[in-house]
Amino acid sequence: MTGFAIWCGAIALPFAIWFLFRTGGYKRIPLDAPPGPDWQPTGERFVDPTSGETLDVWFQPRSGERAYVRSRASN
Repeated sequence: MTGFAIWCGAIALPFAIWFLFRTGGYKRIPLDAPPGPDWQPTGERFVDPTSGETLDVWFQPRSGERAYVRSRASN
């Protein structure tokens, strides 16, 4: 019985870690403007495959967080 519990725990542990610490890739809801004045553009731009919108990538130097903002430039 103890062996079975250890086996179940070994199988469940990676899923629990993934569930608790996942970031989910880029945030699925793009912003209309950068989150704050201390954010910096990275120069990266891509087309969101789900919505077809062009998104610019912004970076927060203190936290390392990235934000995805709808591009104001012509596509």
